[in-house]
Amino acid sequence: MKFSEFSKNYWWLNAVQMTERIAYWSVVLQMPIYIAQKDIEGGLGWTHIEKGTIFFWWAIFQNITPLLSGYFADRYGRKLTINIAVIISIIGFIGMSMSFTFYPFLCFAIMLGIGLGTMKPAIQGSIASELNHTNSTQGWGIYVLLVNLSVFFAPPLSIYLKNIGWKYLFLSSATIMMFIWILLLFIKSNKEIISIQQFNFKRNIQLFFEPRILYFIIFMTGFTTIYMQFYETLPNFMFDWVDTSNVATFLGLPSFMLMETPLNKGLISYEWLYNINTGLIILFVLPLTKVFRKFSTIKTISIGIFVTSIGLALCGLVQYGFVVIIGFVIYTFGEMIVNPKFTQYLGDISDESNAATYLSFLNISWAFGLAGSGYLGGWLYHQYSEKAMLAKRYLIQELNYNDNITLKESFNTLKSYLNTDAITTTNILYKKYNPEIIWYIFLIIGIISIIGLIYLSKKIEKDHTKNYNKI
Repeated sequence: MKFSEFSKNYWWLNAVQMTERIAYWSVVLQMPIYIAQKDIEGGLGWTHIEKGTIFFWWAIFQNITPLLSGYFADRYGRKLTINIAVIISIIGFIGMSMSFTFYPFLCFAIMLGIGLGTMKPAIQGSIASELNHTNSTQGWGIYVLLVNLSVFFAPPLSIYLKNIGWKYLFLSSATIMMFIWILLLFIKSNKEIISIQQFNFKRNIQLFFEPRILYFIIFMTGFTTIYMQFYETLPNFMFDWVDTSNVATFLGLPSFMLMETPLNKGLISYEWLYNINTGLIILFVLPLTKVFRKFSTIKTISIGIFVTSIGLALCGLVQYGFVVIIGFVIYTFGEMIVNPKFTQYLGDISDESNAATYLSFLNISWAFGLAGSGYLGGWLYHQYSEKAMLAKRYLIQELNYNDNITLKESFNTLKSYLNTDAITTTNILYKKYNPEIIWYIFLIIGIISIIGLIYLSKKIEKDHTKNYNKI
């Protein structure tokens, strides 16, 4: 398959998606730390439950909105839909930069979710219309590669901007979104308005409840749950518990790639660790796509979820930097296996007239997985893994310290009370409370998802055989 076989519209649409992704990921990489980490300057310092609540509602609106905006894009025009989405997203980014209390910040996060959710099916539906059954696998593989190429630049950009000031992180993303208006000038609109039928809620509900769609969406929730923890909970866990200083020394990393936390100096900035993920995807997603091109879509996804589950577990079950990096690598290969097939599954069973509508259905999986696991991850981390919370618990339960101490003060207070350094104090808390326990829960969720997808695969094969025998 030659790149020249793809249309100009296909490449410009990918450019729009890349621009949106770099704006989004520059912010989302910093959100867990900005909202809930207790030992950073300029952060909000809220609880992990509040962080989980924000991610819950943000994810709900970002992933439920496409159910309506997908129809709107098919009916009234995808370029029009993208333009509206850009305006809403810009308001969300700017509002978050100016909000320092919970409910205003939550409202603007929801608005951002609505904007990004409005854009997604319009872009994906347009790309699906530019592909066919002979090039869809490679087309979606290139799509994933280009998205991750843009995400690759998010860590250095987000680190630079947060060091200037947290508000500039949000304002920069708003500015980046404006460039989409320029890119839209190069996209021909000859395939925009395809559907002329009225919105049929009953028909769409019937389509959604088709077993091949409904079961797929339910079982894919396991993957989206794992995906959420990799980006929402793991940064806090690494900040609290993982010592990567030995890795940094071994690799001779420059100072701009390092950070200092109460745990130690010379740690690898967690944002750069996520470039392991994006860098590997850029290098290997197309070869992997070719390897799995002829494999069953559902079976391929099952393999990918197994790999991501193991990778996430390695990222969180130990404190050692080298093992965490191995976990990042394994997780990334699983994600590369899953993501192109995830989109391809619904793209292949749709037709040109309802591509955006069908592709909007996969957002329900993201809504359930990202929203539910956002709150679940926040609650679990607050109860069982947050170092500040565990330090306070140790002071009260083990040392009979008064319970008036704040979470921001608890770790340093415990360190002084025990007369130990940060690493020793961290190890005491780790051995006492086993904060890694939360990762076993998400590993089990991944396994359940795999079992469900295997069931779906067998059901589809059985139904196909039954229908074939009737002919």
